[in-house]
Amino acid sequence: MAPSRIDDSSPNGSGEESPHPVQKSTQGGFPVPGVQNPSATSVMPDNTWENILSHGKFDYIVIGSGFTALAFIDEVLKHDKKKQILCIERSDFWLPTHFQNLPLPFKTVLGGPSETYPWTLSTETFKTKELGFLHGSCPFFGGRSTFWSSYSPQPTEDLMRDFPKSMIDATKKDGFWSAAEKLLNVIPADKIRDGIYCEMQNAIDGLLKKRLGQIPTADSVEPAPLAVGPKSRTSTLRFNKFSVPGPLVALHESQRKLAEKGEGRPLELRINCTVTGLKADEGGVVRAIETNRGLLSWTDDNTKVVLCAGAVPNATLLLNSFEECRPSNGNVGKRLSGHVRSNITARIPGEAIHWDGKNSLQLACTYLARKDPTTHREYHIGISAIHSPNPEADAEDAGRECPDYAAAATDEQLKGSEKHIVFVCSGLGELDEGNKKNWAKLNNTHDPASNVTVQYTVSPKDKKMWDTMDTAIYQTIEALSGNQPKAIEYWDDRANKWVEEKPSTESVRAPGVVHEASTAFVGRKHQGGSLDSFYRPHGIANVFVTGGAVFPTSGSWNPTMTMCAYAQDLARKLVCSPRLIPPSQDYEDPN
Repeated sequence: MAPSRIDDSSPNGSGEESPHPVQKSTQGGFPVPGVQNPSATSVMPDNTWENILSHGKFDYIVIGSGFTALAFIDEVLKHDKKKQILCIERSDFWLPTHFQNLPLPFKTVLGGPSETYPWTLSTETFKTKELGFLHGSCPFFGGRSTFWSSYSPQPTEDLMRDFPKSMIDATKKDGFWSAAEKLLNVIPADKIRDGIYCEMQNAIDGLLKKRLGQIPTADSVEPAPLAVGPKSRTSTLRFNKFSVPGPLVALHESQRKLAEKGEGRPLELRINCTVTGLKADEGGVVRAIETNRGLLSWTDDNTKVVLCAGAVPNATLLLNSFEECRPSNGNVGKRLSGHVRSNITARIPGEAIHWDGKNSLQLACTYLARKDPTTHREYHIGISAIHSPNPEADAEDAGRECPDYAAAATDEQLKGSEKHIVFVCSGLGELDEGNKKNWAKLNNTHDPASNVTVQYTVSPKDKKMWDTMDTAIYQTIEALSGNQPKAIEYWDDRANKWVEEKPSTESVRAPGVVHEASTAFVGRKHQGGSLDSFYRPHGIANVFVTGGAVFPTSGSWNPTMTMCAYAQDLARKLVCSPRLIPPSQDYEDPN
């Protein structure tokens, strides 16, 4: 099981012939028929798992294939094309891109079988009507990136409450935010300029800036930053939602070509492989990874393991692997934060907002934010607007370009609204990270990939923030109407029609916590922290954590771009410190 030096000149990149050679492509069925049942695994060129187990030596082993995996791998390879990287994903390939980039019928893939829950939900959460559950993971290559809303705001320092100095200092380094924006193709909605995000976008932005004082708890508004921009200056596609599968497979291919020329090392992508445990020696150095396909082990001192599987799955792996992380000795899973949502749909007559082009499909997306003044818990409102003079003909473009398909105008809402603007206002508010009744704990089930119980509850601070956010949504809609409440109609889900009365609180608060975070945050151990300034569990030398798990608080801002920026920061730290630094026992920087 111990690795040997990799020899790129061999057919499988390991110095030996593959023990399980596969059939090569035939020429039009000559001399024998080709493979009749290809799978996602078989069509991806890679080394056999047996050779990885027996001979693979890696600088980095990345667990997970979502946003932070791409951000970390991409940043490492920018600095050194010859780093040997293995990326392990528990599931298969499915969608090659964001589902909104595909034909309209693919909208049926949202939810249902595209979401899985690698945890047990507590009874208290299940019975809490406002919450109900925690939204699950997307069990395929690329993770949630194929379904996300593409919102990519940049939080200011005052919105990153209780983040440690090392993380705040990182945000002040040149390129911290711009590198993540470039990776995700982030562009403000008013810069899309594709004929759909145009005049109405500018009119709504200007109107809300002028009337922001009518929303007392809000103090910032901007065109929503969306990860939909063109990949190059010459691209004619002005709206393309970012997702991970394409860029990650492209890195795989570019590294393969560099390896053929001796200018790089292959990027190994291994799917359908579940990591169930990490094995550390007495010095806190992990030298083995348990998987459902066998034990991967190594003897060198510099292999680094990077966890990119999501806040709860990362915590699950840490709790199963290290005594230093469990409640008796550590803090992983003791803190659990995230976001709750409210969705309010309203329409106002088109003449309430003045812009040119009322005879064509127009979309707008604006981001309004701040916090509850008493609890200091944050909220923001994503304001999606659509004017569709011909809903049936506009359906394809509207379905492709709406910023958040989970909070978008429906066919029923658009029919009969040809002379209106339909606003879907989706509020996102942060849950109280100090709520001791929120946690993720190991349970007595047998599958180490899912043997945790997760619990969310609603604290008094949560209730106050949620009320403030809902009030701000109504104030926003009234400001957009020109303070003409009688011009506003609200969508009643139960009656399935437009009504003059505001909907009930219960009907606008969407069940399902999103953007779980803080399960293994950076901070001092005695203050509840789990990671040092290198994003490592206290006492462990070569395991590093990415994603929302590392955030001490969740804020209200959509977390993806910030998660990617910190994964890139981790990559830069490790490239600059190639040898293992002894494990720390607390937050302070070991250097």
